[in-house]
Amino acid sequence: MKGKALEPSLGLSAATLLLALVILVVGVGLLKLNAAIMLMLISILVTAVAVFVLGFTFDELLEKGIRPTIDRAMGAILILIIVGPLVGSWLISGTIPYFIYVGLQILTPKTFLVSSAVLCALCSTMTGTSWGTAATLGVALMGVAYGLGVPLPVAAGAVVAGSYFGDKVSPISDTTILAAASAETDIFEHIKSMMWTTLPAFLVGLVVYAVFGMTASGEIDFTKVNALLGGIDKTFALNPVLLLPPIVVLVLSYKRVSTIPTLWIGTVVAMILAMTVQGASFKAVTQAMYAGGAFKTDIPALNNLLNRGGITSMVSSIALVFMAYIFAGEMEYTGMLRKVLEHIKSTFIKGKIGNLILSTSLTGIVTGLVTGNSYLSIIVPGRLYIPLFKEFKIQRKVLSRTLEDSGTVVVPLIPWSAAGAYMTATLGVPTAQYLPWAVMCYLGFVIAWVYGYTGRAIWKE
Repeated sequence: MKGKALEPSLGLSAATLLLALVILVVGVGLLKLNAAIMLMLISILVTAVAVFVLGFTFDELLEKGIRPTIDRAMGAILILIIVGPLVGSWLISGTIPYFIYVGLQILTPKTFLVSSAVLCALCSTMTGTSWGTAATLGVALMGVAYGLGVPLPVAAGAVVAGSYFGDKVSPISDTTILAAASAETDIFEHIKSMMWTTLPAFLVGLVVYAVFGMTASGEIDFTKVNALLGGIDKTFALNPVLLLPPIVVLVLSYKRVSTIPTLWIGTVVAMILAMTVQGASFKAVTQAMYAGGAFKTDIPALNNLLNRGGITSMVSSIALVFMAYIFAGEMEYTGMLRKVLEHIKSTFIKGKIGNLILSTSLTGIVTGLVTGNSYLSIIVPGRLYIPLFKEFKIQRKVLSRTLEDSGTVVVPLIPWSAAGAYMTATLGVPTAQYLPWAVMCYLGFVIAWVYGYTGRAIWKE
């Protein structure tokens, strides 16, 4: 109990949380309104309940509820800010285009599906974006699949799974950063934890694609692939030295150098390459770091790949994180979140770690189903269950892993979500048709449930 404020009842706490969920469902899920604005409206609602019903003062909420929570989120917000310029510098330096150029030349008919999934996984890991990968490599690979006679739903499933592999484990992916922040764990510890579920799920998917690909025959139509290769070759001076920035980042990460200095160094190396190898001016490099690429080629798919990144591209993500943490801070400080958690703990979890993992996972999946938003499917269960993970003395990288297993990669399987609609529009295949073939996207949370009930990869503090 805080000062003269009242202790919230379970009914009031549950009603407030339920009303917040309804606002998200209607606003984000049905009306497709901005998630950050909906979270701001929810925060106003919680503030009203706290002040006029429970007796808190706004100054108290701000100083003891909101500000400490925002402080805990500042590490993630700083990384989000830094990632924008990093991606911009990796694009103008030719690092990302060179990687794609090399990868596109390894396609063969028998290994097309496996190669497509691996290429998209590597590209999304490098760029930190599943959407950008699908819109560039994915579109080109779908054209190849059509020419080869590979069923388009199967090809789309491989593209989606590969694209979301990197979105899930890349240190420059917004969802990866957000999951680590929501669970209050180090991003590289989170990524290592992710490998316990993501890698097995991805490998099972590759086996499925390899078995299916054994029946493939015919010649690949390289029309779209060659167009991308030609555009990259014409736009950039290609050289293996361009792979230096990601190599530096990987080495520093392995040596446990802090995330922010690691990303800064990766950015500076790319800036040097952009000016020395590509001949870009310092002004052009800094402009790309601020506003993203400004390339104008004759290939629309290549323009989609190159013209992204920069600080400005991260503004919406940062705004959403701020608003989400304001809401979470108020719910935590007023005790309403604690009341809901105590009820879940006593009625379902009952001291069992497997039930805790399952409950966390299902909360993320349901949040994704009702809102269609990957950010919310990470933030809501993250802030809701972190006290229980602390109480059970389970390392929070297990929580962050569960958030991504049940949030980031599940959302593109939901037809009415933004990700599902985007993938359908981009790849030309309905969500329900590619869903069975995006093996990694649903096998990950199943593996997480198995770990929960067997105790495997559930590390204690």
